[in-house]
Amino acid sequence: MLDIEKAYKLYNDYKKTGNKELLGRIKDLLKGDSSVQGLNLLALIYIDEGKYSDAINALDSALKNAKDDEDKATLLFNKALALFRKGDVDSSYDTLKSIPPKTSAYVHSRRFLAQVCIKKGDLKHLEEARQILESFDMPNEDLAVTYILLSRLKDKSLYRKAVEIAKVIRNDKLLAEALLSSDDDKDLEEALGIFRKLNDVSGEAKVLYKLSLKKPELLYEAIQRLEESGEDRERQALLYEMYKRTGIVNFLKEAIKVAEKYGDYLFLARAYAELSKRENELENLRKAVLFYEKYIEKL
Repeated sequence: MLDIEKAYKLYNDYKKTGNKELLGRIKDLLKGDSSVQGLNLLALIYIDEGKYSDAINALDSALKNAKDDEDKATLLFNKALALFRKGDVDSSYDTLKSIPPKTSAYVHSRRFLAQVCIKKGDLKHLEEARQILESFDMPNEDLAVTYILLSRLKDKSLYRKAVEIAKVIRNDKLLAEALLSSDDDKDLEEALGIFRKLNDVSGEAKVLYKLSLKKPELLYEAIQRLEESGEDRERQALLYEMYKRTGIVNFLKEAIKVAEKYGDYLFLARAYAELSKRENELENLRKAVLFYEKYIEKL
């Protein structure tokens, strides 16, 4: 058996067993192999190891030698995966869009492209994700997520489609998130019950906050749940919403703490600009400018 065939067999064994010791043996077999197949497999190993830049370099080298569209499509798909895992969503999107049609990888790339579009999160790309996902026969989680996000950005009624899908695939978490997009108290109460059953404190806080818009007495309970939910992105967004609604500066400051943990420079720039209207104007404006500069450097 040729080394490349042994290497691919070992890689299949690794995917089945998760035995990372096999990766070293595969690399030994691939030493000095500059073939398209060898570089592609090496890139897959780098992706599994979290070495995304190394994977991209290996795939770029392979692309220079790729002779046919099938090879190019496979390499581009894996490059898009490495870019996505690395956090470069825009480049991942562009790479997927460059995959030659009428190739086997192109068919698989459509679902992945939809996921990348969802990650981008703006209205244009969510509509693109919707178009792709609606072309599949089977209901799927990604389509439900797309409907939920579009219901919050554009068409409120789409949450009902997300509810239908969540029920078909029996995903309670997704069902609760879909119901959360509704303005109907009955739907929100159902979402609250599901979040409580799942022990999802963050989800519970979001529902209580939304219900408190009509029942102000629930705001205190929403705040309690928010404090218990931990420092995550959803907590950051909800804290900022609560600040905008109540004008309580501590909510804004707590949102800033979460954003600093995640290095959300654009949010920090906007938040410090907002905070400058309430206190320490010059100091907070300087911080806002600093974070705008950091955000621009990352682009």
